[in-house]
Amino acid sequence: MPDATEKAWAVALARDISSNIPEAVRSVPGLALTDAQIAALRSALALRLIRTMGEDSDETPGDDAARPERPA
Repeated sequence: MPDATEKAWAVALARDISSNIPEAVRSVPGLALTDAQIAALRSALALRLIRTMGEDSDETPGDDAARPERPA
């Protein structure tokens, strides 16, 4: 299990990476996503990265508004 420093680093890295999603999406010609879809994609990517790095979503500070639930 990761320690608190590793968890904080994973969260910061995931949020930094996912914050680039809106600009990346807008740079793809013909990709027509709404702002809500872009926000959902960004949030889903951040959550996925955090989980992949070993942190459960219930341990993550919840400052991202509508995080998607974990698929069943």
